[in-house]
Amino acid sequence: MKKKSTSQSAFFNVRVLIGLFVFLAGVFLALVVRANPPVIETFPSPTRPGPPFYANFSADFIPTDDGTVGIAFLREPSCIPTDFNLLLFFDVPAAFGCELTIEGKLWWYDPATDPFPFKIQQWGLGAVPIYFVDEAELAAAAQDGVLTIGELQALPSLLIGFADSYLEVIHNSNQGGAGKGHSVQNASGTMLQSGLPFYFHYTEEFHPDTGERTLRVRIDIG
Repeated sequence: MKKKSTSQSAFFNVRVLIGLFVFLAGVFLALVVRANPPVIETFPSPTRPGPPFYANFSADFIPTDDGTVGIAFLREPSCIPTDFNLLLFFDVPAAFGCELTIEGKLWWYDPATDPFPFKIQQWGLGAVPIYFVDEAELAAAAQDGVLTIGELQALPSLLIGFADSYLEVIHNSNQGGAGKGHSVQNASGTMLQSGLPFYFHYTEEFHPDTGERTLRVRIDIG
């Protein structure tokens, strides 16, 4: 039987050492994570007033299913400034002054240094307003790059529902892993005008580097 050459043996030993190093590094990281559990905060609170926007809706986030757009309002629509452009999404600090329709929890690695929570979970307070409108009507109203709450409420197709069950879970891009973020929303309740039940669901994946979004939406009314 041939003996291994010195070079082969050396190569084998290097591979063993590399494998051992990777294993020990993994164990070390696991111990660090266990030793430093995430910080979990609830909102609203004096230091965490909730999301800095009014609705899950913007120029680049329009949940649509078969020609119908669904918009969940996380703050009371009646409080939205009449001149605010909903397509812009954020409204700081004005949005903080509007009553929330949800509450939730925030997960941080370090609240002092993290740009945003790596996980958010929020649920409804019993009657989350959901607007449903025709996609073509909405596009026509927003073709000038501006959509106010008044323009939205004036659309002939507008149907309003109130979700007595609302849950949204967001995993942001700083959670680790592949660097992509994703979110899931589930809302169900009753339509104001007809009393019919509705179900509004979406899943979203987003890549912070490319801006690419994948959105899957389901809207059922009746």
